[in-house]
Amino acid sequence: MRFYVYAIHTDETRNRLHDVFDNNADAEALEKHMQKQIRPGDNYFVTMLPAENVDEARVKADEMRPLPQLNS
Repeated sequence: MRFYVYAIHTDETRNRLHDVFDNNADAEALEKHMQKQIRPGDNYFVTMLPAENVDEARVKADEMRPLPQLNS
């Protein structure tokens, strides 16, 4: 299992994968650091997702979106 730190966008823009870790502690540290950087009006939130692979993590991230991504 790996740990994926994502910025989940609250509008129609793409989610952003920031980093991938082999251990939970490093992923949680980055997640907390990035959460502190969010300012009012930003269109995303940051979360860490455990997953077997990047495809599974992408699906989990997309499921958390409040709005569907626009096709580009």
